[in-house]
Amino acid sequence: MNANPAAAGGMNEIIQHVFVLMLENRSFDHLFALSGIPGIVAATAENTNSHNGSAYAFGGGAPARMSTDPGHEFTDVVEQLCGPGKQFMRGQPYPSIDNSGFASNYATTRTEGTVPQTGNVGDVMRGVDVRTQCPALYALATQFVLCDGWHSSLPGPTWPNRFFLHGASSGGLEHSPTSAEMCEWEGLNGFVYPNGSIFDALGKDNYRLYQDHLGDPLGRIPQVASIKGISVRDVDDLAHFEGDLAAGYTARYTFIEPSYGDVVKGSYENGSSQHPMDGLAGGDQLVARVYGAIRHSPLWDKSLFLILYDEHGGFYDSVKPGPATPPNDGAAARLNASGFGFDVYGVRVPAIVVSPWVARGQVDHTTYDHSSVPATLQRLFGLSPLTDRDRNAKDVLSLITQTCRQDCPARIGA
Repeated sequence: MNANPAAAGGMNEIIQHVFVLMLENRSFDHLFALSGIPGIVAATAENTNSHNGSAYAFGGGAPARMSTDPGHEFTDVVEQLCGPGKQFMRGQPYPSIDNSGFASNYATTRTEGTVPQTGNVGDVMRGVDVRTQCPALYALATQFVLCDGWHSSLPGPTWPNRFFLHGASSGGLEHSPTSAEMCEWEGLNGFVYPNGSIFDALGKDNYRLYQDHLGDPLGRIPQVASIKGISVRDVDDLAHFEGDLAAGYTARYTFIEPSYGDVVKGSYENGSSQHPMDGLAGGDQLVARVYGAIRHSPLWDKSLFLILYDEHGGFYDSVKPGPATPPNDGAAARLNASGFGFDVYGVRVPAIVVSPWVARGQVDHTTYDHSSVPATLQRLFGLSPLTDRDRNAKDVLSLITQTCRQDCPARIGA
């Protein structure tokens, strides 16, 4: 049952601090299908894609780093979800979805640069061994709640999906912003939501922003700073996080970004976002670091920590995205290059809900999207919805139990 302020009663006394860490570009099946976690909805070897007469079955053996970046622009995801050569037609419904075009799109798209070598086409159909490659993520997924129905908010790339997390809308954006758009938002006017962001709704004193500053200095460009009213100066170095938590921390909501690595060369190396061309280790260490800071802080028994991924990064997933409620927030059409109606969810992504107030080892099959974060904050702290998307989104408050667990791990990871 979905929680609301009245039904929640004393919920905001139990959970007083919400933390969100959003990583990059991995599908649920890619990370967790081979985890062995019982009860999850996951791909098997019977799930296949074809390209040029060759069939590629889902299986293990994903490379530690992808040789080329799989496509994940709006046009790429249409093909991935709907089949080789499929296109979205302005004014028409989204094409029928069968998740059959991931391999063909990876083999042919140039939206992220060069196409892979022929022998690497099946790499987007491969899953990782999360137990050994991401021990921190695996520990949290098995010790707390793993969500296997969390979808990116639209079938498209990083920026609009991250905007949905912050405002239950992307203001009509369904593509990666152009250089001119990024310069405008990051350096001049800021990205404007028709109804404001969750940060506007909370107010300056009620949220904190951090970014991991370890690794390549070129990756220290927080995407959240593109929003009007937020600047790079508002995003603190994560090195201060543990000390801040120990010193009278009052923020209701804390959002944490990874380091994106070398974004200038497009290699994304030496980051902690888990970008496909950088690998998993840095992001897993970041997960362990953030968990450890919250776990050993005075706030632990009043906290809710969500680990999310902005979108699937071109990796295969076996679950068909369903219909979504459009934001209906009056966003101008100028950013909507395709004419997409924002009425279909994006590809399924990993999500883990961590708190001493959630059950151990639970798998939650509820359909969520990134708008579930503002919806959770709104219902927890008595705020109004920003758009129709978060008004109708499921929150995670129904996962909160009446018992504060005493068996939560003190440390996780390798």
